[in-house]
Amino acid sequence: MKRRLFWLLPWAFAAQAPFAQAETRYATDALPVPIQKGPSLEFRIAKMVPGGTPLEVLESDGKGYSRVRTPEGVVGWILSRYLMDQPIPRERVAQLEARVAGFENETRTLREDAKALNATRDSLNRCSADLAAVRKSASQTLAIEQDNREMQQAVTAAREQQRQFQLENESLRNQAARNWFLAGGGVALGGLLMGLLIPRLSWQRRRRWDQL
Repeated sequence: MKRRLFWLLPWAFAAQAPFAQAETRYATDALPVPIQKGPSLEFRIAKMVPGGTPLEVLESDGKGYSRVRTPEGVVGWILSRYLMDQPIPRERVAQLEARVAGFENETRTLREDAKALNATRDSLNRCSADLAAVRKSASQTLAIEQDNREMQQAVTAAREQQRQFQLENESLRNQAARNWFLAGGGVALGGLLMGLLIPRLSWQRRRRWDQL
């Protein structure tokens, strides 16, 4: 019994070592590949895998067989010559087509983004033009308001000047009326004096003539 355990111990270490160094390889695309229960054609077939199936290599017996695990978890032995380091051409083509499709989607997305960016740029240009127009209109409005204020100030000054002219004209009219009143009074007084003096002078002359 101890001899049998001693004989199985190296196989146990040999079975554990490949698990730490497991790698993924691919079944050849020639035909569906059989996975057998043991490392010989004498063992039954555990599963037929299509070409290009990724297989996890668990160990190799050094005699042309490799112990593998399928994506479904089936463990068995396969001829090492049926294993490839890279996916089969059909799978690589599919991967390349997928990458090309991804690139096309990215290109389409970039084109859409560029179109949206151009639309945003056009909108920004229109907004800038509208802003310039608003600023110009605002400046014109401010200029008109300034002109209106200046015109209002000029009208106010003209009205004030007109009021001064009216006051001066009224003063001149009053002064002319006073002058005419004084002149009329002087004329009336002179006439009165003349009326009083002339008879007196006539009487004195008559008296003189009578004395002669």
